[in-house]
Amino acid sequence: MTVHLVGAGPGDPGLLTCRAVELLKSAEVVVYDRPSMADIVAIADSAEVVHCVGKAGSRPAWPQADVNQLLVDLGRTGRDVVRLKAGDAFVVSRGGEEAVALAAAGVPFDIVPGISAAIAAPALAGIPVMVRQVATTLTVIAGNDDPEYHQTIDWDAVARVGGTVVVLTGRSAFRDIADKLMAGGLAADTPVAAISAASRDHQRTELGTLGSLPNTRMRPPVTFVIGEVAALDLLASGQPSVGRPIGNPSTERVADQLLAADDEPVEGSHAHS
Repeated sequence: MTVHLVGAGPGDPGLLTCRAVELLKSAEVVVYDRPSMADIVAIADSAEVVHCVGKAGSRPAWPQADVNQLLVDLGRTGRDVVRLKAGDAFVVSRGGEEAVALAAAGVPFDIVPGISAAIAAPALAGIPVMVRQVATTLTVIAGNDDPEYHQTIDWDAVARVGGTVVVLTGRSAFRDIADKLMAGGLAADTPVAAISAASRDHQRTELGTLGSLPNTRMRPPVTFVIGEVAALDLLASGQPSVGRPIGNPSTERVADQLLAADDEPVEGSHAHS
């Protein structure tokens, strides 16, 4: 049979793909990372075996090499295995490493894309990551609590590209990232939005700037959105948030740019007479 590397989306079971639900319902084995995925795992009500390989309470997460070997061993049993990965399996979730291990061992596998928090979290907070006239580039960065990891990234280049920068990380790592981006040329007053627990009932959005928001006390996982689009607050009336700027000049500037945009055809659309 097959090992299915399945993107589980940002957390809400309602945001799973149809294919993901189909595979979960027929899965014989499920391997997942987070206890918070329990309501998604519950869809696999006929699974014979369920493995949680992520950190749970005082129990540490499995080393990645051990997870890789588990998937290889399970794949060789001939059962249908669903490997759930938060967001998309190939975006900041080490699914690529697991695919390499399966391929090297000759174990059949396939990929089921999911909605990455890099896109879903901003959207659920009313923030479009790419907007014509405002931001036409998107950079996604995996944050890490190890400062040495951040030395591998060219922060000056990230700052020069501009547009929208999305950082998937905990709040402690973001302090170092914000400092490096400001050292690379981004202004301290660059708008930033922090979104915690995206898609869950306790989702929370906090707005601020690159210079102020690193002091947020939000609990991980947190998605940080950096750039002019973070000043847009399209769902303000329905989103619980703190630190919301009132009359923020950035918000007004971005809104003016959108309203002033010329009436160009939408990409992929066709005019009909």
